[in-house]
Amino acid sequence: MSETSLSGENKYKREFAMEQQTVELILSGVITFATVAYTIINLMQLVESKATRKQKLAPMIVAYLQSTASKNVLCLYIKNVGEGCARNVKVNVLQDYNCLGKIDWPLSRFPLFSDGVYIFPAGYHLHYYLDYWNAIRANGMEGSIELEISCEDINGKKQSKSTYYLKFNQIQSNYSTPPDTIQEQIPFYLKAIHEDLKVKNES
Repeated sequence: MSETSLSGENKYKREFAMEQQTVELILSGVITFATVAYTIINLMQLVESKATRKQKLAPMIVAYLQSTASKNVLCLYIKNVGEGCARNVKVNVLQDYNCLGKIDWPLSRFPLFSDGVYIFPAGYHLHYYLDYWNAIRANGMEGSIELEISCEDINGKKQSKSTYYLKFNQIQSNYSTPPDTIQEQIPFYLKAIHEDLKVKNES
């Protein structure tokens, strides 16, 4: 074979080897990238799964104001809106209120506020009658209460304390029409029927 032919064959072999190395490097890079991406996705799923499990165990005790179905009385609601059961729920009254205008019946005397509750399931709530709206208006809508709520999850892990400052004048007109629950809808519609009959009788 001539030197020219051997030189061309060697050149072809070198080019083929370089192309093969390039392909191997590309494939290696793709595999490495896929491995890293797969690892990151698995880690994200693990974190998300852990957060979901934590959320399933986490209680969330909140306090809010709501009127009765007749809209005559203002109530305080303490509710577990979290997905987990709460333990050792304590509600400390920072600013008290005499319920229904009775001096010897402050909010702090109720068992929840004086002794706490050992078990508070998810979705469970307690409510307390605070005062008649007529009495609240007569006092210039100045009423308010302040509460500090603490609790543990079902495993005994302490949850962050929450403070609620609830002013009566912020809830006066905040209610749905008709009410959300069947128990509240019955007196609502009975009152509406009574008013319709009254109008028809007067006409």
